[in-house]
Amino acid sequence: MIVEIEEVSSCQALPLLSLNHVSLLVRDVWNSLRFYEDVLGFCLVKRPSSFNFHGAWLYNYGVGIHLLENVAMEDYDAINEPRPINPKDNHISFQCTDVEVVKRRLEEMGMRYVTAVVEDNGIKVDQVFFHDPDGYMIEICNCDNIPLLPISSTFPLKPHNIGTSHNKFTPTNCGCGFTETAEMMESLSKDMLNFSF
Repeated sequence: MIVEIEEVSSCQALPLLSLNHVSLLVRDVWNSLRFYEDVLGFCLVKRPSSFNFHGAWLYNYGVGIHLLENVAMEDYDAINEPRPINPKDNHISFQCTDVEVVKRRLEEMGMRYVTAVVEDNGIKVDQVFFHDPDGYMIEICNCDNIPLLPISSTFPLKPHNIGTSHNKFTPTNCGCGFTETAEMMESLSKDMLNFSF
């Protein structure tokens, strides 16, 4: 007789699939839009017409960024000098193929950045941190150098469900070389399992 034992977790997780988007309050939508298109390679996508406030939606790399204009943010900007770049600040992190290319391009654009190196058991992760026009921290890294290992088997990692009815986004041809294929989505899903420091 074979008895199957099912491990039961006391933590009942929500039925999540993946990160959908990050929303950011910005002073000037068009200024921020240019940054996310030109520096990070995001593409402008159609935003629902029912919104009664100024904003923009962008998409690439399997994630959306929603820019929400809030002119009141200018009231809080009393600092004339640029905010220090602090790797321990809140940030959005993107995986890259070549950190050195990222640094060269940021230098060509005249952007300030700081670097950090994280090491674990001889494996190194290179990180580059910089700000967007509103002072939000962006990290670019090669974080997939360090494998993602669950600490506990009682809460296993869930792979992204590819080809489900929940994943119906079809990007427009925005000139940034993005074509959505099953193979690319599988690769993106694996990348999303990586984490940032």
